[in-house]
Amino acid sequence: MVNVKTHPVKADAGRQPTPARTPKGAGVGLAISFLIWLLPATSATIEAAPRRMRVAVPVADLRREPGRAGPTLEQDPLEESQLLYGDPVEVQEIKEGWARVSAVEQMEWTHHKRWEGYPGWIELENLIEDPGNWNPNLVVTAKQGKVLEKPGSNTPARFLLSIGTRLAGTPDGNGWNLRLLDGTTGWISGEEIARLEKLAEIRKEDPARWRARLVQTARLFLGDPYYWGGRSAANLSGSGTSHTAVDCSGLAGLVYQANGMIIPRDAHEIWMQAWPISPEQLLPGDLIFLNDPKDPQRVSHVMIYLYENKARIIESPGTGKLVRELPLSERLKEAKGRRIFFGTYLPQ
Repeated sequence: MVNVKTHPVKADAGRQPTPARTPKGAGVGLAISFLIWLLPATSATIEAAPRRMRVAVPVADLRREPGRAGPTLEQDPLEESQLLYGDPVEVQEIKEGWARVSAVEQMEWTHHKRWEGYPGWIELENLIEDPGNWNPNLVVTAKQGKVLEKPGSNTPARFLLSIGTRLAGTPDGNGWNLRLLDGTTGWISGEEIARLEKLAEIRKEDPARWRARLVQTARLFLGDPYYWGGRSAANLSGSGTSHTAVDCSGLAGLVYQANGMIIPRDAHEIWMQAWPISPEQLLPGDLIFLNDPKDPQRVSHVMIYLYENKARIIESPGTGKLVRELPLSERLKEAKGRRIFFGTYLPQ
C-alpha cells in the first residue's frame, strides 16, 4: 500500500537536515560576478573571481568530470545535466579544453549542502564570453525552434533550438529578429516563441490558463526517450556530441521554463522549494514526488499532474523507457510502498 505523505520526512542523525523551505524561486537570482579573467585553454589555474560565459550551442552536456558522453542513452553516471543556448555559467577553472563551471540558473543543494548553481564540466568550445548586455526576453515554446537566416519558410535554418531556450529579440511582422551571442542575427517565427513578460502576466492574472499551458507543453514530450541528466528536446539535430532527451526532473524543468518559470534542477531540490499541498489540492501542472527506496530521506522522482475526467500524470520514468501519460492510480500501484509528496509552485 502506498504511504502518502504531504510534508517532508525528518532527516536522520547521519544526514544534514533539510533546510527550511524557501519561497518559490528563492536562490534562482544567485549573485553573478561580471568580472572577466583571461586564461589559456590549457591552464588549470583557479581564480577568485569567476568568469562569466554563456552556452553557444543548442545543447551542452554538464559532466561530473571532463570527458564526453557515451554513444548510447544508457545511464551515464558522469552526466550531471544539460544546458541550452544562452544559459549563463560561472567558470572557475579551465583545463585541457574543458571548463569547470557553475550553471547558475540550475539551482541545487545536494553537492555541497548549500544552494548553488549546478557544478560540473563543459567543453570550452561550447561556451562564449557573455556580451554583458544580452538580456533574453523570449523563450522557445515549440518542441524545436528554427532559427532562420531571415524571414520566410523557404530560407535555410541556421540551427534548431530546444524548447525552453531563451533568446533576445525584437518583433518583426509575424516573428522576431534575434540578436545572437556571436553578434550575428537571425529570425524565428512568432508561432515558436513567447514573450517572457507575457507569460508572467498570464501566470499572475489567469493561473488556470497558465496551468493549461504547462499540461500542453508536457504532452509535447510524450514518447521521447529517458536520458539520465537529460534536459533538452529529443532528436534535436545539430546538437553536436550531446544526446537530446529528458530525465524526470529535466522534463519538469523544461515544462516550467518554457512557460517562463525557472525551478531547481533535480527532483529533490524541486520538492524542497515547492509549497507542500494535500492530494485534494492538486491542480493541473502541480508536481508529485516519490522518495528514493534506497534512501527514504531523499526524493528521487517527480511527475507532472493533470486532470481530465480523472487524475493522470506525465513522467519520464527511467532508463530504457519513454515519456508517458497514465492514470495516477495506476502509477501509484507501481510505487511499491514509496512515500509520496505533493507540491506546487503556484498559489492555490
